[in-house]
Amino acid sequence: MRAALFPFLAMVLAAQTPPAEEARMRADVTFLAGPALEGRGNGSPRLDEAAAFVVKRYQELGLTPQVQRFPFIARIRRVAQGATVNGAPLVWGKDVEAAGYSADASLKGLPLRFVGAAVRTTGYDDLTGLDLKGRAAVIMRKLPDTAAFLHMNRMDRSLLSRIQKLETAGAAAILIVEDEDQPRPLVREEGPVKLGTPILSVPARALVPALGDLKALAQLITDTGQPQQPKTGPATLDLTLTLAREEAQLPNVATVIQGSDPKLRGEYIILGAHMDHLGLGERHSLGGEAGRGHAHPGADDNASGTAMVLELARTLKAKPPARSILLLNFSGEEEGLLGSAYWVQHPTVPLASVKFMVNLDMVGRLDPVKPTLLLGGLGAPKAALARAQAFAPKDLPVGGDLGAAVGGSDHMSFSAAKIPTFFFFTGIHGDYHRPGDTPGKLNYPGMVRVAAMTATVLDDLANTAQVPAFDPDTAKLPASKGEASPMRVAFGTLPDYGDNPKGFRLNGTTPGGTAEAVGLKAGDIITAFGKLPVKNIYDFMGALGAYKPGDKVVVKWLRDGAAMEAEAQLKGR
Repeated sequence: MRAALFPFLAMVLAAQTPPAEEARMRADVTFLAGPALEGRGNGSPRLDEAAAFVVKRYQELGLTPQVQRFPFIARIRRVAQGATVNGAPLVWGKDVEAAGYSADASLKGLPLRFVGAAVRTTGYDDLTGLDLKGRAAVIMRKLPDTAAFLHMNRMDRSLLSRIQKLETAGAAAILIVEDEDQPRPLVREEGPVKLGTPILSVPARALVPALGDLKALAQLITDTGQPQQPKTGPATLDLTLTLAREEAQLPNVATVIQGSDPKLRGEYIILGAHMDHLGLGERHSLGGEAGRGHAHPGADDNASGTAMVLELARTLKAKPPARSILLLNFSGEEEGLLGSAYWVQHPTVPLASVKFMVNLDMVGRLDPVKPTLLLGGLGAPKAALARAQAFAPKDLPVGGDLGAAVGGSDHMSFSAAKIPTFFFFTGIHGDYHRPGDTPGKLNYPGMVRVAAMTATVLDDLANTAQVPAFDPDTAKLPASKGEASPMRVAFGTLPDYGDNPKGFRLNGTTPGGTAEAVGLKAGDIITAFGKLPVKNIYDFMGALGAYKPGDKVVVKWLRDGAAMEAEAQLKGR
């Protein structure tokens, strides 16, 4: 009896034991996204610990990694400050705060001039005839919801673009008016490290004694579709401000697996993933006030990609392909693709020798019920993308239409350098950029499947006689319907980018959003939004653009094949 039992137990234990590659990736993600690393924020020592972990893993494989460092403004603090409006002091951190890219200042008696949205476009003009030299321009962060702005492109609508117009017009200082009761915190801003003008964040309530109710004035601009000016008398600003910027050196990790063909090993295929995440949620968190100050583990984003690169390094080292494989682990991705952009500008191998780049970002949430791997790319010929997708096994459907998400990661830096790229991605989910992106929520067997598919694609690229050449047409970021129009409403959906012939399938909803309020859930398929049919994400975005805050619409969807509907009152962004 006992002898017969042993083989049976062996089979049971074997069935319960995960494959070695699954166990290794689980262990790596658990460390990288564990509490000790506190979200691997850029400028934090914890990100250096993540880089040291990656270096150690490569060394264990017999590789020789190198750490490339680049500068990053990690922290900004006030050294000296003082601000009064009409002689009344503003409290720093409560009534006023400097913007991260503010210049220093020592200014007295600066007249305040309200400039609305600081926009000049067809049918609307905040700026004609304004003399801003020697004045402090007061600008609304949020664009009024008026039809005049519908045809403006995204760049012209951006706050930075509007600020730069005011700088060009000679403004001596710029005050950004916030809808919230508090100013924005002093952190490094996206874009330039430092502008040439002092720039402040001020809640509208702090300017009521001097300029009146600017929120009501913004609503009047929305109602009339025309610029407005406060009815109050003149106001002046006194400002003293000195900022200190503390620089950190962020790490990229690079190592090479030498190719097996003496004639081709001088050519490189890059396999990359970013190591950094959001730290304690000081910037870019979607967790709201409740998330700020809490670790954002970033298990899927992007401990999953980092762990998969480490696992593929083991596979590639065991059997090197003809061309060399350059493994790159980036920092600074969450701050604007900083690490990959720096590597392209300061490559560790000749840039001309890089023939292709494969990027892994958020590859840990393959849907176990409806598995779909998303494989897109920038700069890769369509035939090359189709060839790569054809390597997928029958039980792993591959979707290629990622929409705007196709440009949202480090491969974009390489495409900009005219290097063709592929991007592997398993989709957005409700824990994206929130404290809930934890290791226990990843699909590790799914990661094994994605890694196997990636290995096949890499093997093909590294062994083929001719690597696909850069295609400038596919390097253009796709524009969704209504791209030029500002999206005036927020609905709170997390998209499933996989193909779905029935409509727009959701991966989830954002907490507190309208979609959650009307009862939508992950897996639901939106089929109609108001009177407009919805067949895909582009139909849905177009439908959103047809409405404004306060409108009521009937939303229809399918849940497990059953038709459902609810009326939603739309909120503004």
